[in-house]
Amino acid sequence: MAGGPAFLTTIQDPEKFKAWATKNSGALKAWGMFTGVVITLFYFFSDGDFSFLMTLSSLIGAFSFLMVVYKIESSKSCAGVSLKMNECYVILLFARLCSIIPFEGYLPYDRSGDWLYQTVEAIALCLAGTVVYMVRIRYKETYDPSSDQLNHLFLIVPAAILAAIFHPSLNAFMPADMSWTFALYLESVCVLPQLFMFQKEGKVEPFTTHFLAGQALSKFLSFVFWVSSYNELNDHTKPLKSFVGVWVIGMQVVQLILMGDFIYHYVRCLSKGVPVQFILNEDV
Repeated sequence: MAGGPAFLTTIQDPEKFKAWATKNSGALKAWGMFTGVVITLFYFFSDGDFSFLMTLSSLIGAFSFLMVVYKIESSKSCAGVSLKMNECYVILLFARLCSIIPFEGYLPYDRSGDWLYQTVEAIALCLAGTVVYMVRIRYKETYDPSSDQLNHLFLIVPAAILAAIFHPSLNAFMPADMSWTFALYLESVCVLPQLFMFQKEGKVEPFTTHFLAGQALSKFLSFVFWVSSYNELNDHTKPLKSFVGVWVIGMQVVQLILMGDFIYHYVRCLSKGVPVQFILNEDV
């Protein structure tokens, strides 16, 4: 419990706060700019509806990928980045776009669902694809496949099978409904390759921890939205689909649980002023 007082002491001490702000100036500027963009988009392209949470979730996710692309390019290295995780993201983002571009069943209700949400998801796909390109081709000599050993087919195939069985029908077109559900199910477990890579290497890169923290926040906002709307996913005329909404929420809970321990230690690192690359340290 010492982390909280330590962080409060840093804030209250002008010199310590200045040193902390200087050390984290890059991240603070990036998140400050991102906050400004979000406020602008909310003001001009949203009706202020609760469903904007979906768009905000997508914005945070895309921004997280942008940070990874920037860090890889600036350091000329993709060390510590899981190729398997990013390939999962490419697959699931493409699957989601196949559902939300031609159909409207899973879009935000406000104006951000007219085009902004889809555009941000497409940008996220391009950024995730860029990460995969950098790892596989541009900086492949800096990637260590021996540390990235979790076979992502064990995540992709079960997600596809579950999506074929348990999927809502908001698009009223089975392939599109299955595509959206597959993306959500795969997204619930696609961080596992990165978490396994952390344990395998025994160390983490700061930008990958910030990426996962951003993704966790993104998925938490998505979870909050669907908790309030999951009844819409149920189809009480069909026994197998009567509780699809509960199943969808359950899969999102799985993701939050998987990332819970990581986020706990991430927050403790920030509150203690400990660099996040020491997140695996048992003393944190």
